[in-house]
Amino acid sequence: MPLEIRYNRDGSWRGNWYGAYMHNGRRHATNLGIPIKGNPPASRSLKDSGDATFEASRIRAAAALKELVDEAHSNVGAERIMEKIYELKTGETIRTVPLDELPEAWIKRPRRRPINARYAEQCKSILTRFTKFIRQQNPQATEFANVTRKHAVDFMATEAARGVTAKTWNDSLILLRAACTHLLPQGSINPFSDIPTRDTETVFRQPFNAEELNLIVEAAKTDDFIEPIIATGICTAMRRGDCCLLRWKDVDLTKRFITVKTAKTGQTVSIPIFPMLFDLLSRRPRTQEAFVFPEQARMYQENPDGITWRVRKVFAAAGFKDVGEGAAKDKSKTKPAVRDSDATRGDIHAERTTGLRRASVRDFHSFRVTWVTLALTAGVPLEIVRKVTGHATADIVLKHYFQPGREAFRSTIENAMPHLLIQGKEKPLKQQMLKIVDTAKPTSAMKSLAALRKLIEKMAA
Repeated sequence: MPLEIRYNRDGSWRGNWYGAYMHNGRRHATNLGIPIKGNPPASRSLKDSGDATFEASRIRAAAALKELVDEAHSNVGAERIMEKIYELKTGETIRTVPLDELPEAWIKRPRRRPINARYAEQCKSILTRFTKFIRQQNPQATEFANVTRKHAVDFMATEAARGVTAKTWNDSLILLRAACTHLLPQGSINPFSDIPTRDTETVFRQPFNAEELNLIVEAAKTDDFIEPIIATGICTAMRRGDCCLLRWKDVDLTKRFITVKTAKTGQTVSIPIFPMLFDLLSRRPRTQEAFVFPEQARMYQENPDGITWRVRKVFAAAGFKDVGEGAAKDKSKTKPAVRDSDATRGDIHAERTTGLRRASVRDFHSFRVTWVTLALTAGVPLEIVRKVTGHATADIVLKHYFQPGREAFRSTIENAMPHLLIQGKEKPLKQQMLKIVDTAKPTSAMKSLAALRKLIEKMAA
């Protein structure tokens, strides 16, 4: 168990003793944290003796090194005992994942369905960042099983220091917790298990009303490439990827239904084909291509951001863009003064209180929010809506997708309530129309007014 003194370039020694030892067949050297005191031997060789103060510090360093080595051997012994017990019970040898192989091991682990390519990249990014962090904290750590609770807590603290949103922080925590569950030996303690998730700041996407949808549809006519994807999104509430990768085998034009397994959740959804989409699909030639929109499918697979860019161009043409888009902003994120050219029907982003990026409030996914909001506001049963969207629970639909505007909210409730509850100074439209007919001056058109009165009386709320 050799002690070491390490020297700086100028010939002076470093402040603390170092110790070298063998562990798992590898040589390790570590700072023992014991200060070097007194005068070392003039020969600079530890085979010779220094003064009394120096020798006293050498004895303390040797004791610290022995304690470190004993602890390492104790841990190895405990690990070997556990491995032997596991072997005797199961007949299998415990396999641990090397840290360098952690991202690939997580991606390749058995699953019920193939992992989404975009999600796989996100996982690799988080796990690679985690392994680099562990290497920096403990260079001797070579396996995933070497990760301790302190490592887990410290890594999540660095994630918070990066300024990510609570949702992104939670996603990293949930991924690492799951990786420990599936990749550590059975019976191991999960170092991430006791770390709680954080309260999230939810920025909801904004739905479009009927007038705004018409503007988007008209603006999309200038781009033959993206127009069918936007029309499909509006009519089906499907996600961007499912629209681009729609296959002919999932389209039944005779019964006017689309039945498809969604890429994100694997749920099979059934969606009626609305007239606008039916006309679009009926005009498309059915070639040997599996995809309904083959060019768009290729772009989505190779460069999904290209789809997003084209959708944003259509939104901008329809009047939806960030106020002051393109103008320089200072580091405090203060919005620049609004010019006439900055006029917009609505922003596509919203500022967050935390996070590295602004939240998207109007994008392709807004068509999904719009479909759900219009359907539920019109009285379509929630269970039917879930058949279309593929959501497993009603809570997700109501919290994230049902976002009615205040006027639609008020009028829907008002029309559904008993007449007694909505009486007041402001009379319902039906009563106002009857009042106009009753107070009209006698003219030659009285017969028409009488017919109009009968029509109004038959009107539902």
